[in-house]
Amino acid sequence: MSKGRVLVVDDDAFFRVLCSDILTSGGFFVKTATTGVEAVNIVENEPIDIVVTDLVMPDMDGMEVLQRTKQHNTLIDVIVVTGHGSIETAIAALKTGAFDYIRKPLNEDELLHTVTSCMEKKKLLEENQEMRQSLKLFEVSRAVTATLDISKLYNVTLDALLQIVPGEAGIIFFYEEEMKKLEIKSIRHLGLYSGERVVEVFKHKYERELKDLSNISVISRAELNTDEEALSDFSAFLLAPLVKGQSTIGFILILNKGGKDAYSLREIKNATFIVEHAAGAFENAQKYAEAKEMAFIDSLTNLYNAKYLDNALDKELKRADRLMMPVTVLFLDLDNFKRINDQNDHLIGSRVLVEVGKILLKCVREVDTVIRYGGDEYVVVLVDADYDVAMRVAERIRLSIEKHRFIEEDGLDIHITASIGIATYPIHTKDKKELLKIADKAMYRAKDLSRNVVYLAPVPGAPAKK
Repeated sequence: MSKGRVLVVDDDAFFRVLCSDILTSGGFFVKTATTGVEAVNIVENEPIDIVVTDLVMPDMDGMEVLQRTKQHNTLIDVIVVTGHGSIETAIAALKTGAFDYIRKPLNEDELLHTVTSCMEKKKLLEENQEMRQSLKLFEVSRAVTATLDISKLYNVTLDALLQIVPGEAGIIFFYEEEMKKLEIKSIRHLGLYSGERVVEVFKHKYERELKDLSNISVISRAELNTDEEALSDFSAFLLAPLVKGQSTIGFILILNKGGKDAYSLREIKNATFIVEHAAGAFENAQKYAEAKEMAFIDSLTNLYNAKYLDNALDKELKRADRLMMPVTVLFLDLDNFKRINDQNDHLIGSRVLVEVGKILLKCVREVDTVIRYGGDEYVVVLVDADYDVAMRVAERIRLSIEKHRFIEEDGLDIHITASIGIATYPIHTKDKKELLKIADKAMYRAKDLSRNVVYLAPVPGAPAKK
């Protein structure tokens, strides 16, 4: 009989074989995975006691394997493997819930001792159900409060509650559009259409009560008085409100086949504990998102700033590769902007920059990104736009700036023009930094030609366009 089931995760075949041999000789049953994605799939579908994972892997790193494992079952222990140069990451993993870390190159005694100690702790907890339940409650609440990415927090919170209370399916839904609409943010073990039907039933039945609900309620299907097919497999529902201040911002709904008596007073208290931590976590995640957003906003124009450009290009180029579509960058510089500051003052110059930003926003779509790159330079990222489309957009921008009367409300009649360079991914280059550099050079070529010009960087095999 094996001492326990261990999953070894590493993209290095030598490490997997070595680790597997050591643990097998130590009496453990060992499975291996070559990627983080494969590891998570095994954790979610097979009984595993301990995961030993490398921190650095190409598709999904060890930190995400740790988080996804704990999200599925917080009582599965994770031991992370780190190289000499990444002890800080290993310590961060300990704070996130890892049991321990071991270092490469692998030491046989250290590996066996760490895995054996971990297994002994697990057996101790299995013998003490009270302690086991308390640890589980602590671990899932830590996973919730440690998540700052709000898009991940929906899944983490729902999975946490499903680990704590009885339930075969779950939905988390939040108010959107100024509290007028309930929108599903995460769903487990239920189709999206069925989930939407379930939410509609609860909204219809408790339209007035929902917004004022502040405590967890357990509701039987009979109380709902509905023949909705999506609810036919379930007998009871635990409805938990997420409260921010005095307002209910969303709900977690657990669907259970066992009836109302499946929920003991202790389980409802545990659920309340998780939900209260989740409400605080959502508030923190929102503040974090706002602070992160502000770090990418130009304080003068309220456009995105140069820090955001790298993120925007990363996101759009990955999307372009996935959907096989072009992305075009416009690099814009105002012509003789220094003259406006010299003839008026810097306050007037700043107001001109703000108005240019508004013109740019009017000339592009909502899906496009407008960035104040610095000084009197702007960058526009046009998604799903080849250079022919981009030439038309750039010309519209150029003409709009040329015809605009700046600071007109103060009786001034300031005119300025802009030079715009264009480069398209993947036509001109497949490198992100090079794309921006080519657009920048095209803009300088426009200035060399005559200013107030749109210039397309030379396309391989085609004549230059102006």
